[in-house]
Amino acid sequence: MIRVITIALLLPAFAWAQAPIQFSNSPKAIQQYESSTLESLVERCPVVKAESYKAPDEVRSLRNGFVDVVTQNPQTGLYSVFVFDRDKRSFILVDGQALSRDKKLSLRLVLPRDYGRCRLVRTLQGPEMLEVVHTERNYVSEVQRMQKLSKELLELSAAAVPQPAACVAPAGMQDFQFWDGGTRVSLNMCHEATAAMVERLRKTVRKAHER
Repeated sequence: MIRVITIALLLPAFAWAQAPIQFSNSPKAIQQYESSTLESLVERCPVVKAESYKAPDEVRSLRNGFVDVVTQNPQTGLYSVFVFDRDKRSFILVDGQALSRDKKLSLRLVLPRDYGRCRLVRTLQGPEMLEVVHTERNYVSEVQRMQKLSKELLELSAAAVPQPAACVAPAGMQDFQFWDGGTRVSLNMCHEATAAMVERLRKTVRKAHER
């Protein structure tokens, strides 16, 4: 014969009467969170020096690959630097924000993981900047595609007719840099085939970071 034993748990009456935890997303609460996050990052991130936000360490050490800079937004201070390092077979994204007293922290962070890859950048001129570096590897198909496009772009740039003095590069093309053997290659951005290939390179490197 199986006996069923019932055990009654007597909990204090106040345990049931407690109000649920309230979470606030008021402007003041958000401001406090952003301030505390920024203060924590400033305390933990190492300080480095650079010429500008367009020349982080990942760009200065590049010998083979390309750099695509998303120009700093004057309202938010946000910017991004995409780097494909052909030698290291790596896709690198430097997310940054120029810091000032009257701007909130808008940089996308995944705490506390980002503490290990953040840095404060100081230049001789301009504001202090907070940067977080994201590195993606082992994307074999994307790396192969980038290497193929890089080879085609080099061949095309060598064969392309030099751009005339009156040529104006399309919007957003001015901050694209292509490096081969430690030398910056001058690309004819007015050449339609070159511009189209650059766009394919950009889409590929951004796809690697969107996964």
